[in-house]
Amino acid sequence: AAEAEAERVAAAAAAEAVVAGEAAAREAAAATARVALPEKAYVKIRGLLSRPESNGSVGVIEGRDEASGRYTVRLRDGSALALKLANLLQMAEVQLVGLEGELAPHEGALSTVFEREDEAEMYGVELRGGQSVAVGFSQVLVPDGAHGVVAGLQSASQYNGLVARVLEYDAASGRYLALVDGGKQLRLRRQNP
Repeated sequence: AAEAEAERVAAAAAAEAVVAGEAAAREAAAATARVALPEKAYVKIRGLLSRPESNGSVGVIEGRDEASGRYTVRLRDGSALALKLANLLQMAEVQLVGLEGELAPHEGALSTVFEREDEAEMYGVELRGGQSVAVGFSQVLVPDGAHGVVAGLQSASQYNGLVARVLEYDAASGRYLALVDGGKQLRLRRQNP
């Protein structure tokens, strides 16, 4: 009986070691994983110098070439372009918050980002009814799981320009918990993603 108990304890310990090894492998993979715009996400092309006629076109991300860092974007006409992140605006669904004045009736409304003006720190969003409005970066709340580009960080500027995936939003602090390449988690104000 003692021998059977010893075998049971050894088997349980071996099983725990396998589970711990699998967890460690998952953590290691997450730490080296690349955070990228998701496949099938709608994007708008902007700032393209080599093919300016494509600026303003809408397409769908089909994948990302890890070596070049370029995204394959399929356009409505069936053609595909390999584009840098800097030339893409994800047309994400967002919620409008903190609106005042004439925009107050749209508080809490779901809308789709279709434009981004970095200097003015404004988004152009389309409401569900088709109306377009301009709102400040801080007046947009992106959902958990959404992707965005980190911008405007001063004390950790090395993360500016990286794609981040929103893990959760903490309403009390007004910050997102977001994941960037290498498994690094950042706490970002609403105007930074």
